[in-house]
Amino acid sequence: MPWPALTSLAKLFPSKRFPGLFYYDTGDTGGERPALILIHGLGDEADTWRNIIPLLADAGYRVLAPDLPGFGRSRVPIQHFTLSRHAKAVNELAAAVSAASIPKPAASIPKSAVPGNAGVILIGSSMGAAAAELAAIGAERKSPGLVKGLVLLDGCIPQGAPFPFSMTLAAANKSWYRSFRNNPEGLWRSLAPYYANLEGLPQAEKDFLHQRVKDRILNLMQERAYFSSMRSLILQTTFRSAYYRRNIKKWPGRIGLIWGEHDLVFPLTRAEYFRALFSAKPELTVIRGAGHLPHQEKPAETARAILKFCDGL
Repeated sequence: MPWPALTSLAKLFPSKRFPGLFYYDTGDTGGERPALILIHGLGDEADTWRNIIPLLADAGYRVLAPDLPGFGRSRVPIQHFTLSRHAKAVNELAAAVSAASIPKPAASIPKSAVPGNAGVILIGSSMGAAAAELAAIGAERKSPGLVKGLVLLDGCIPQGAPFPFSMTLAAANKSWYRSFRNNPEGLWRSLAPYYANLEGLPQAEKDFLHQRVKDRILNLMQERAYFSSMRSLILQTTFRSAYYRRNIKKWPGRIGLIWGEHDLVFPLTRAEYFRALFSAKPELTVIRGAGHLPHQEKPAETARAILKFCDGL
């Protein structure tokens, strides 16, 4: 079930490639500003943005947040859930949103040059940040100007910074994952590294997370998507790092980074590795008192940082 305040925004995307893709959509605002597409991380779903969506919508932006294939309520009938497929799902949603609000240009005029082509800004968290990068690189080849900016929250395709050993180990350890099915307290404690203060969350948030992680651990499609996506992420960013480094450096859009001060999963050093790729370094905003998921722990501060970036475009 959706987060109660977002129920009226829930939709299914009519896609041939990704049928059954669930997403939230706050609705068309006239196309004067880029639409914001929020991309969740590994083992999560669109509800991770539950407290951010209203804040961004109130600022005048159209906001969309999909459940990536295999996660949450998306029932996409594919066997392998990879970083590339997640990026393609994001791009298909982005293209549909852009096309719906832009008059069809003359064949001789590049679509990106048509007045009113507001495009989209991709905002990704953790693995969703890597998917956002890959989506932006792919979109620039097929639809130049579609993606206007990238906001990466506590995640990016690693450059020089190895994945934590614990994540690499977990990628091959389904028994560890399944052990939580009969250990609800252990399942709850497993969330602690992702937050600066898990127990400090409001009670309504904790109750929601309790139920949501139970639902995830019992769902076989989400289990398959979790392990397939993690392996893809590790393999892609390990063996294709030169490709990503070369292409993200020449990507023409603007990039911003937002990071939790106390992120134990991907520490701030990962952001610095990424920033070192660029001569004009992407702006980095550190969210004080937050861990790996600042949009959940500090939604107001995170929303302000996102809006500062978007308004600056």
